[in-house]
Amino acid sequence: MLKFTSTIAVALVAVLMLSAISLNTSAADANPMDRIRLEMGTTTEYGGGSYVAINMSQGLSMAWFAVVYGTEADPAPISIIGANLRYLGGAQVVTQDGTVILDQVPIPVVTVFGQSLFALLEFDDVGYQTAFGLNYGAENGLFDFNSDRRLFDDPNGTFEPVYKYVSLERAWNLSEIVTSIDVQNQSKHYDFSVYAENVLYTQVWDGELQQYRNGTVDDGIVDRIEFAFHVTATATESEVQIPFYKVTVGADDGDGIIRESEQIAPRNFTGVTTDTEFKYDHIVEGWDPYENASDPRLMLENGVIHAVFIPDIVEKWYSAQFVNNEVQDGSGVAELETEDGEATIRDTGELPEKATLLTKDRIAFRDNWQRTGMLTWVSNVTVDGQDELVIYQVHAGSRDMLPKDVKDGQVRSIVILGGYIYPVGESIMHDPTVEISGMEMDMIPSVPIVLAIIIAIAVAICLALVLVVAILLYSEKKKRGRMQVPPPYR
Repeated sequence: MLKFTSTIAVALVAVLMLSAISLNTSAADANPMDRIRLEMGTTTEYGGGSYVAINMSQGLSMAWFAVVYGTEADPAPISIIGANLRYLGGAQVVTQDGTVILDQVPIPVVTVFGQSLFALLEFDDVGYQTAFGLNYGAENGLFDFNSDRRLFDDPNGTFEPVYKYVSLERAWNLSEIVTSIDVQNQSKHYDFSVYAENVLYTQVWDGELQQYRNGTVDDGIVDRIEFAFHVTATATESEVQIPFYKVTVGADDGDGIIRESEQIAPRNFTGVTTDTEFKYDHIVEGWDPYENASDPRLMLENGVIHAVFIPDIVEKWYSAQFVNNEVQDGSGVAELETEDGEATIRDTGELPEKATLLTKDRIAFRDNWQRTGMLTWVSNVTVDGQDELVIYQVHAGSRDMLPKDVKDGQVRSIVILGGYIYPVGESIMHDPTVEISGMEMDMIPSVPIVLAIIIAIAVAICLALVLVVAILLYSEKKKRGRMQVPPPYR
């Protein structure tokens, strides 16, 4: 099992915001900036790879963010993930006669939010022929196919022509990491790149054979695929107001079951706020476009994950059932906007049924009171020195894709498969940003020892979620034929 400092991840091409409130039973740091730590390492477990991480965890708090990438020994895509222990609020636990049992107990969950970049492909935006012989999707800027909203099933359907495909599950190189410290602004800054050079096309369309085959040097090579990261992390003292609930339990008969709950006045807490901004440039140099393409586009395929672990330990009122029933949206929802308007995704039936253009440059995730994550992207991309439009489309999605029941708690998850689409060119550059925020509160829990046990369990579950996500978004598609949307060119 990986150590806690060996943080792994799932990757972003955009702005990723992870908001959290972490808890500590001690006073604020003499110098909050000391908690910002750069960590590097290599792991051979769960597919393996190397990582560069920013760890802001301390005491009973947990907040970290990392980039993981493949090596010669363990090929893997570039992946990033953010994970933290956060709180849906606090609870005052009372008996049915009003006696206070516990004055303030945090309601913690673990949030994992990230993205894995696993492929580059070139397609022709000419549409495809439907079963009725009609053309569908030509010149709409999207990669159109009839997936029937099946994220993990082979649709065996029709799709727009795909000419070249590069798997990003490979060995990557890490540049030197340049570090600078700004004491006045309480920040640390890191610059580094993860890149691959002289990359063969994994699959190409052979017009003479009328089928896909492995790429060769004769088909050309991609000169360079690079992700240049510019990371700024800050730590400052701040104050936050969180919701509180009065929870009545049946202590008289010893069952501890919730009899009722109601929201009461929020409470203020002070602590250390940590903010980390990952700005990185996505650079593709030397892509060889298919010579017979009418309207070629390049798509960076990726999977987005938002998962929440809800502990199920100690008190009945503390269970996932309480979070789901008494705190609306406590297990997380996704919010996005399409041409049909704004949409709130709570279950599979609310996910798009076909390739869908997002009209706002973001996918936001939230719980009952706070945004827990946001994936955004800039709308322009530089192609051969000219500004062009970049869009994001949702291919398909799945709610509660990860196992729901795990040891000592439950998991709720949303997974979205999508792609960033650019015009094809010799040189392509897209520079998104990634942000993560957290806070360590001075809330002293009524049961600090029990809470420490809960957090230890949550950390272990969180690491397991990270590993599941990393494997799920690229390894499983090979082993079990998953992520085949569409399958022929993979």
